[in-house]
Parts: sequence; C-alpha cells; structure tokens
Amino acid sequence: MRAVWGKHFPYEIKKLHAQYGEVVRIAPNELSFAAPVAWDDIYSNKDGANPQAFKKCELWHGNLEPGPSSVFTTIDFKAHGRIRRFMDPAFSEKAVLQQEPIIQNYVNMFLNKLQDRSSASGKTTVNVVQWFNFVLFDIIGDLCFGESFGCLEKCEYEPWMDQMAASIKLNYLSINIRHFPIINSMLKPLAGFLVPPEIMKQHMDYRDRATAKLNRRLKSTVDRHDVVSQILKSEDHTEGLTPEEVLLNSMQFINAASETTATALTGIVNHLLQNPEALSKLEDEVRQFSSLSELTLSALKQLPYVNATLKEALRMCNPIPIGNMRISPPEGGIVAGNFVPGNTIVTVLPVALSFDPKYFHEPEAWRPERWLPDAETNPQSPYYNDYRKAIRGFGWGPYVCIGEPLGWAMMRLVLAKLIFKYDLRKSNSQNSSIVWDEQDVFAIIIKHRLDVDLVERTG
Repeated sequence: MRAVWGKHFPYEIKKLHAQYGEVVRIAPNELSFAAPVAWDDIYSNKDGANPQAFKKCELWHGNLEPGPSSVFTTIDFKAHGRIRRFMDPAFSEKAVLQQEPIIQNYVNMFLNKLQDRSSASGKTTVNVVQWFNFVLFDIIGDLCFGESFGCLEKCEYEPWMDQMAASIKLNYLSINIRHFPIINSMLKPLAGFLVPPEIMKQHMDYRDRATAKLNRRLKSTVDRHDVVSQILKSEDHTEGLTPEEVLLNSMQFINAASETTATALTGIVNHLLQNPEALSKLEDEVRQFSSLSELTLSALKQLPYVNATLKEALRMCNPIPIGNMRISPPEGGIVAGNFVPGNTIVTVLPVALSFDPKYFHEPEAWRPERWLPDAETNPQSPYYNDYRKAIRGFGWGPYVCIGEPLGWAMMRLVLAKLIFKYDLRKSNSQNSSIVWDEQDVFAIIIKHRLDVDLVERTG
C-alpha cells in the first residue's frame, strides 16, 4: 500500500525482484513473478502447467458498484466468453481494415492541425502527449459512438478526458483499499463524503453524454463500418449484449484503448529523440513511400523496423506496468515450477521481466534491432538469445486485450505518418525528455509533458 500510494508501485516491486529473484511475496496472499514461463502457467488455457488459465481476481477486477459487467470486469469464463463472442468481430483484423477510412481521416486531420500551427519556416513545437491523446480519443470515440469528441477540431482536451483520468486514479486507489476488508467496509458509508463532488458530477455527466451519443448512433440509418455496427449484430441472438452492456463496454474501451496507445507512442518518440540512429533508420523505412496516401494499414504491417520499434516500446514503456492480476484456483496450481496455494493472487510484473539481463541483452538500452528477423535467426547477433516471448504487451490467454488488432493499426499509422511528414527534433524546453520511471503510476502511467520540435519535410 505504501508503494501504491507512493505512485511507483511497479518500480518498487521491480527492485524487490532484483534483490530476491523471480518470485516475490508482496502481500500475505499475493505473489509477483518475473519468469517468462509464468505467462503460460498463469494466463494460458493450453500451454502452461495448469489445465486452465487462472481467473481474474475479484479484488482487482470485480465491479466497484452494482450493475452490468464489461469485457474488462467480467470474471466468470462463461460470462466473459459470451461478451467476447459478440465483441470480437468488431475488433478483428478484418473489422479494423473495414474501419481504416475512419482511422485514416483522423490521422490526416491530426497532421493538418499540426501543420496549421507551423511557422512560416514550417516548424512548430508541441506537447506530443497532448496531441496523441487528441487523435486517439477522437478515433476511438468515433468507432465506439459514431461521432468524435472534437478534440482535434478544437485542439483542446475534451472535459471527459479529465474525468477519465480522475476516475482511473480513484478506481485504482479504491481497488487497493480492498486489500484491507475492515477498512474498506468502514469507508463505504463515507464514500459520498470522501469522493469530491466534482468527480461524482463529472462521472454522471460522462455517463449521460455517452448514453446520448450512443442513442444517436443507434438511431442512425447510416451504413458504416464501426465498432457499434458489429456489436449491434448481437441483437439477432438470444444471448446478445443488452444496451447497458454495449454502453459500458464502449465507455470502458475508450478509456483503455486511448490512454494505453498514447502511452506507447509517447514512449517511442521519447526514445527516438534520445537515439538519433534509431530515428534515422525509422525515417529511411517510412520514407521509401512517395506519398502519405501510400501509408495504408496493410502496407505498414509489412515494415520490419516500424514493427520492431513498436515492440521495443511495449518492452520499455509497457502501458500497464503493474501487470494483470489473477487468482489461483481453490486447489492451487503450479507457476514457474512452484506450487501456489489456492486463492492466491498472482501476476507477472512486466517491468521486472523487460529489464532483466537474464532475458535481454542491454536491457536498459533502446534497441529495436532485437526484434528484427536477423536477431532471431543469426547466432552472431548480440540479441540472438533475447527471450522475446517474455513481452506480452496486450496480455495473454482468454483474457487477452480485445483491441489488440486496432491498437497495432493505430500505433503504426500515427507513428508512420508523423515520421513521413515531419523531422522530429528535441526541443529546448525543460520538458524535452521524460525519465520514464519517474512518472506516477495509477495502474496506467500518468505521462509527463513531452515537447518536440516538428519540422516539415521539404523534399
């Protein structure tokens, strides 16, 4: 709890792993693992030492208040499978390709708005954290509700974004208090007094506006390929999603997808500015195309260095650094060769694995080359023995992130088009770089400001 309220929980536990090894007991009934095999043992239905993946932990994933569950909070495998069955088609590779015109439209608007801010010399300095949030929030808002939040149009934060950040922090701290049932039960009657009224008002406004947006989308007769159109097909089935479930899943997906994708992109730009050679290699690969219109999702998926850059970002700048908590079955189970008693909370701590020299050569260094085909096939490569399966940026097993195809698509497109149109330069401001592990963590990373000089290419 000290580490949680100190806002640096994963980094504190990482230090304990460095001192005590691959298994650390961080609470009387909670174990943290820094062993690659634990990914399969804990999260997989077929590849691990146990007959079934461990369930989500009620303490961490159960609803904080009564009401419908989402794909993020549903714990029971059967109930989770029902929601996933109707949501998966909306987030498949095929669906993302159908959604490409929507995604491309907002990325192009993102570039145009940046261009509008350029000086006569074609240069502008921006806080890229802010702008990544703008474009991603608009994309996902349109896909989930049929209309954007207008962040790019107004070039400013939508009030919902402030509410989202406040809610995430509040939920994270509330969940951790559950570790102490007596304190938790004592605080519940006081919740109305402890939670700032403005946060409660923002929360209700958020829900009301989300409901209004969704209702407008449901009444629309426009035929478009978005998330809602796919989910609505579930109405043809007796077990289809209820309107409340559609609303809740849409709201929570906006929160999860926009913030995590923006974190990965921020990490990439931060490291590229500190590694000019890596930036040059990325520029060479992206700029082999002759126009922005050639940068399609299908084309970008084939670019080795773009994909290597994204994978290195997920290693060094994991958007969910605390990991994904699970609970062992009543009869117990095996994790990384150890018997774990029943009803024990377990997790793989990403930041401990990512920077472990046992699994990665030069773990503290930004090296996208470790993800290139040569590193996997050439024994002479210094990264040949890197344990690449240790990185699971989107989770693993039956609870794996439903938005993984969309996440890859958005990261590739935003990064590639930005690199194609602009030369990225380190600014002269005091916010020209981020020391990554000095940022606060409330389950997600609360990103520091990152100012970048963008210079329009003239060639």
